[in-house]
Amino acid sequence: MKRTRLCKPVRYSKIQKIHAMADAVIDLTEDPPVNESSEKDFGAETEDSDGPECAVCLQPCVHPAQLPCSHVFCFLCVKGVANQSKRCPMCRHEIPPDFLEKPRLVELEELVKTIQVTEEEQYRWFYEGRNGWWQYDQRTSSELETAYKQGLRSCELLIAGFLYIADFGCMLQLRRNDPSRRRKIKRDLCTIPKKGVAGLRLNGRAEEPIVREIRGAERPASPVNNAANTT
Repeated sequence: MKRTRLCKPVRYSKIQKIHAMADAVIDLTEDPPVNESSEKDFGAETEDSDGPECAVCLQPCVHPAQLPCSHVFCFLCVKGVANQSKRCPMCRHEIPPDFLEKPRLVELEELVKTIQVTEEEQYRWFYEGRNGWWQYDQRTSSELETAYKQGLRSCELLIAGFLYIADFGCMLQLRRNDPSRRRKIKRDLCTIPKKGVAGLRLNGRAEEPIVREIRGAERPASPVNNAANTT
């Protein structure tokens, strides 16, 4: 059996060691090169962030509400959890019984922005409540508006942990597993009196019932129906 020779360790002179140590010190004192592209990307990422992500729907929080345990979720997601398990989805801490009536909103300005009038979005979607109408949250309202403009007869919505069907023909919202739970919906101007947005009451606004309809809010009649009416 042949024995293999081990490589002899390389011996450096004192002068070579001093030069190596000096080079290492210079490398440590010099500033590392700055990657401009990565720096720009990081800045763009922070600027374009949509705020905290909800652990229930895995999307940016809409009307973020903070529980006493400090965890933040969408208000509608918290509402669905509170109606079912009554515990925080993250730490299982108990949700106070009056939290839905007196929620702690993280960004109160978001609720104000939701009801502001814009030239591009003059119409919003509403669902009927007791003695008035509630405005859908921005995400749900956008889904309804997209399906409505595409001419669909209905669309599915996930609200507070339940699946609903919005029927544009009857202008009704029905729970998918319990059609008896239904309420009226409508498309109207965003400036009409309302109780609030997605169950969040608007401070300083009276709860006025809706007693009028806005022309142009309903879907225009098709040419076939017009021809049938004239004959």
